[in-house]
Amino acid sequence: MIKKSIFGLVLLLASLSAWAQVGITNGLTQEKNCRPGESFQSFISIRNYGRAPQDVRISQMDYAFTCDGKSRYDPPGQAARSNAGWITPRQRQVTVPGSSQVDLPYAARVPNDPSLVGTYWSVIMVEAVPQAPASAPGAAKKELSLGITQILRYAVQIVTHIGDSGSRSIKFLQTELLQGKGQKVFHADVENIGERWVRPYASLELYDQKGGLAGKFEGERLRIFPGTSVRFVFDVSRIAEGRYKALVVLDNKDSHVFGAQYTLDFTPAGKDTNDL
Repeated sequence: MIKKSIFGLVLLLASLSAWAQVGITNGLTQEKNCRPGESFQSFISIRNYGRAPQDVRISQMDYAFTCDGKSRYDPPGQAARSNAGWITPRQRQVTVPGSSQVDLPYAARVPNDPSLVGTYWSVIMVEAVPQAPASAPGAAKKELSLGITQILRYAVQIVTHIGDSGSRSIKFLQTELLQGKGQKVFHADVENIGERWVRPYASLELYDQKGGLAGKFEGERLRIFPGTSVRFVFDVSRIAEGRYKALVVLDNKDSHVFGAQYTLDFTPAGKDTNDL
């Protein structure tokens, strides 16, 4: 029984490894500036890194996310800023030969509506279709078996901007300083309340009680779609105990720079608050 179980597990892992080698080679975000009434075409490149042919299923969904790490995939066309109805994939299922690449074309047409403004988006889901699991040779017909089906999906964001239109505006939500186990991490949650996405460079500057710069820290550059929120994370472990003025700066590298100021108290060593 142990030998049979090990052999079945090897077959299962081999099967998962074989079909999980499908990938997108031309990026998971495609961005286009358009005018109302304009049409364009593009494609998604799907690579099969395995040897066996792989069937891939195509679908469309709306996509949103919040600063607490939750993502939502809804039926296409339900979101206020969905462009799913503008996008038409040429195929709904393709077969990618082993060790090969297939380009999935799609067409897009922006409605001729002068009221369109800012950023609209949705995703094209690229999903590998699971292969039928292999059976161990000589397995008894009445023997109970356990199978695992893994579904691998890529969400390719299709983003359309209406020219340079749309307000860029963000709202700083809550912040949190986590301290513990020799680490200090500062979180700043931000929501896009404008009409156009922003992708700012994030930095945190800390000033001591004398006004001197105690440290400057860079955060990850994140896309923030209208109506979504993100969390910027700054590792400030090297800062000594004490009270500091904190300045969070989000620079969109255009004429839009956003900032907020806070006071942070770093506890003495051994007196952790908001444990990590």
